[in-house]
Amino acid sequence: MIHIVVVSHADLSEALIRAAEMITGPIEGLHAVTLEPGESPESFGARLDAVLQPIADEETLILIDLFGGTPYNVSVRQVLKDNVECVTGANLPMLLELIMTRDEASLSELAAEITELGQASVKNLGPLLNR
Repeated sequence: MIHIVVVSHADLSEALIRAAEMITGPIEGLHAVTLEPGESPESFGARLDAVLQPIADEETLILIDLFGGTPYNVSVRQVLKDNVECVTGANLPMLLELIMTRDEASLSELAAEITELGQASVKNLGPLLNR
């Protein structure tokens, strides 16, 4: 099983997981790490390491809320490991796709698929509704 670690500012990662579990039910191998207001990158990094250490030998996809923010800056070093992928722009369609297909594709394929899905899930509804 590929582990999924959602990292974010504030409680976005926890909210995404709650929303996903509302749709799918309880999910094994899914973890949230949140950057609290005023928290240092070092403290956040220590908490991320505490989540990653027990699963260090397993494949892991880190889903990050924002490119360039503290969760990204702390998480990006993990992609240097052979068994970790990092994807930014976390949204609910990406997380649901990961949950439903993580046993059907390789880690690198999943990272590529959810990157495309994340982009495709953003829609301007006005033109779609002929407004």
